[in-house]
Amino acid sequence: MTYKNKTVQRHQRGNWYARVRFNGKVISVYGKTQAETYAKLKVLCDKVESEKLALSLQKLSGQIIAPAPIAEVKTAKTYTLQEWYNEWIGSYKVGNVRAVTIDGFHKHFRKLKSLYAVKITDITNLMLSKAINEVTANRTKDGVHNLLKQLFAVAFNNRLIESNPALTLPRPKQFAKNKKRAFTVEQEARFVQICLSDLERYEPLLICCLQGLRKGEMLALRPNDFDFANSTLRIDESYDHRFPDDLLTKNATSNRVMPMFDTVKQVLLKYQALEPTMRIYESIGRTSLFKRLERIYKQNPDLPQLTVHELRHTFISRCHENGIDEMIVQKWVGHAIGSRMTKAVYTHIADDQERKYIDSMNGKKTA
Repeated sequence: MTYKNKTVQRHQRGNWYARVRFNGKVISVYGKTQAETYAKLKVLCDKVESEKLALSLQKLSGQIIAPAPIAEVKTAKTYTLQEWYNEWIGSYKVGNVRAVTIDGFHKHFRKLKSLYAVKITDITNLMLSKAINEVTANRTKDGVHNLLKQLFAVAFNNRLIESNPALTLPRPKQFAKNKKRAFTVEQEARFVQICLSDLERYEPLLICCLQGLRKGEMLALRPNDFDFANSTLRIDESYDHRFPDDLLTKNATSNRVMPMFDTVKQVLLKYQALEPTMRIYESIGRTSLFKRLERIYKQNPDLPQLTVHELRHTFISRCHENGIDEMIVQKWVGHAIGSRMTKAVYTHIADDQERKYIDSMNGKKTA
């Protein structure tokens, strides 16, 4: 979009900008959208033209008057950290990310109470490092670090601060993440049999395990997501009891159509007669799944105690062991192509299978 030979352009960081030269200086306007920036550009260009005309008249009349400061068009408010966080959340996150993600931002921002009233122009790298170090939980510390990086990057892009104090903020020492776990083939077969023996109680866990669904994706399933004729399952919603009106999936790649595998198909056939748009697992409470899983482990102590999400890891591991192309698996489970997460789960291979690979590389024959 162009106005009086000045063009609105997109910045590599994603926002939009336009520039006008006046009185030996370059004046910039910024916006989150092209239309917003174009509107600001029109105001700026018209003001510049009026100032140029005023200067010309002054010169003709012999007056020597300093030009009006056009920079007033882009004069920015000086925010406190609390005010800037509220502005950032409302302008950049609400409506663009899930409510559960915003809830996570709020949780991490509460760790920065000591800086709430400080102007963002006065905040230093040292102050941010100290605030992060005061957080005890490693995972939360990492979340606070990521939040600060985003907050100050956007503030800098909008010319609210002259320098970014979070730019060189050292990342907290990485906490030891749990190894990606999954059932072996034998353990999975036993788990599936347990679920099939009591579908009324364990059916949701069976679906997560055999289809590789996230908990929220399973809880959001409706009869109109099932295509029994083509044996496919549509995933385009995710349910969280804390935010029942927010049904967005984790990200765009989470929306997918995947095969409905035979055992699951037989289990789900009974839902054909239900109202197409009702959630088939709407009666499951927030902690119900965990209690059901605990019951299985209590009655079968030799089974490794995987979480609900690790049932999904089991699905990915089975895909790997069956030689399914990684790109296909990523499509099925809703990971971006080239996802490091899928690769991380792929690295979980049963010890006996890994032993076979080692023996093969050593030229030994395996049974």
